[in-house]
Amino acid sequence: MATTGVSRAVRGLSVAVLLFGPVACGPSDSDQTAAASSQAPTFKQAMMAAAPLAVAGRVADASSEQKRIAVSHAYTLRLPSRDIERVQQAHLDECVKLGCDVLNTRLDRSDAGRISAWTSVRIAPDKFAEFTAAMTAAPVEVISHSQSADDKTLPLLDIEKRLESKLALRDRLTALLKDNVRKTAADLIAIEKEIAQIQGEIESATSQRDYLLRITDTVKIDINYTGVTVQAGGLDLSPIQRAINGAGRTVIASVATLISYAAAALPWIPVALLVVWAARVAVRRFRPARPARA
Repeated sequence: MATTGVSRAVRGLSVAVLLFGPVACGPSDSDQTAAASSQAPTFKQAMMAAAPLAVAGRVADASSEQKRIAVSHAYTLRLPSRDIERVQQAHLDECVKLGCDVLNTRLDRSDAGRISAWTSVRIAPDKFAEFTAAMTAAPVEVISHSQSADDKTLPLLDIEKRLESKLALRDRLTALLKDNVRKTAADLIAIEKEIAQIQGEIESATSQRDYLLRITDTVKIDINYTGVTVQAGGLDLSPIQRAINGAGRTVIASVATLISYAAAALPWIPVALLVVWAARVAVRRFRPARPARA
């Protein structure tokens, strides 16, 4: 089946925008016509010539644009187990007061009495020093701190260039859909399908761009809370505490077992008494009578 003129125009427009959309405004139409007539490059030569231009443009943009760095900090804090929940909540309250975002939080309790917690937040760089000052205040002891930085400049530039090309393609397809050129139903369906696909790609690229902007505009802080038990004279008293707690649990478990046995035996007590009474009556009835004494 022959392809309509409108369908060929849609495909040609898509290829042209994807190849040359990010490039800045070039020479006029008359200059382009003259150059084309004198040189007449093939399609393959045009693509080979466009590739280094795109790479050079990205390098130039990367050198001129401001660097986009994703910075992360990781802290490990040690403090008494009994204070972890209170201190973690105080840090979360300070985070909310400074306008940061809480990514996740966790609190774990073990049978040995130890408590550990985890918090991850994102905060503006100008609020970082204030938050860390509140985070490392007593009774907290910082036992480790690490920092990492990841350059997101080139990925962000790449997404912005692709987003620019796709926006231009969508606008041109929309204009093609609205012009007065006569189109068949198949042509309209093909154009609308192409626009819907481009719109989905635009939304995906926009989400990726917004995420990269967010992680480079804020500082991520991961906080690991490690609980320690009470010590006396530098000695860890947790074994004694665990033994005391274990003895208490053993007593409670024994009393619970006794109550369970008593509850199970209670309905059988009347039956047992009845059996004992019947046995005594039978023994008296069949016991031979003692001879009377003279």
